[in-house]
Amino acid sequence: MTRKKSTNDAADWDAARDAVRANSQALKAMSSHSELFAWAEGNGLNTPSLFTKFKAELRKQLHVDYNELRQKAFDARTEEMAQQAADAPQVTLYAAGDSEVDSFAVCSEDGEDPWYGEFHENDRVTDQDSADISAARKAIYLAGQAREQESLELIGLRLVVSNHHVTADSVQRDSLRHKVFVSIEVVDNGEDNPALEVCRLPGFRSWREVSLTDLLAANSGAR
Repeated sequence: MTRKKSTNDAADWDAARDAVRANSQALKAMSSHSELFAWAEGNGLNTPSLFTKFKAELRKQLHVDYNELRQKAFDARTEEMAQQAADAPQVTLYAAGDSEVDSFAVCSEDGEDPWYGEFHENDRVTDQDSADISAARKAIYLAGQAREQESLELIGLRLVVSNHHVTADSVQRDSLRHKVFVSIEVVDNGEDNPALEVCRLPGFRSWREVSLTDLLAANSGAR
């Protein structure tokens, strides 16, 4: 099995190398990560293994840094959202994870109308920091569902957490994906974050049980 994997890996490296070499002029003319990804997709290089090697060959052969181009695009879009956020509807959510019991909670003030339960294996929770970041990502998802329900272009989220490792950078992709501009507030006093207690509740409650209408109504005066 190991030998077969090694053979396939070498073949993928060769395929990525040859693709970049044969199309170097066209690839160097592309100015965005989205153009590069579309090209890779159109040429069958968008599998996890091939795309990783495609990015490496771009950097090695052409000095084109795909990840850097992507981050610049993300930062530019985040700045646009920041400028639009002042006029967008706002919501406030509290989030917390607990790596000891593998659970999370997202709730309104005073622990009301929560979404809570155990993490899914896809959340990739390995420690307390990743647990809190995963819980924050779920809060952004929930705010995004409220945005979609009301057909809003953008929504602002004041997200209250209890871990300084939960930053705007750590959840940037989720913010962009769900069109939610996130302002993170970190509170050190556990009593100021009701999600810490909610994530210890037994059982679970789906996000589909949360009233998105009430979530928006509670913040209807914030603009």
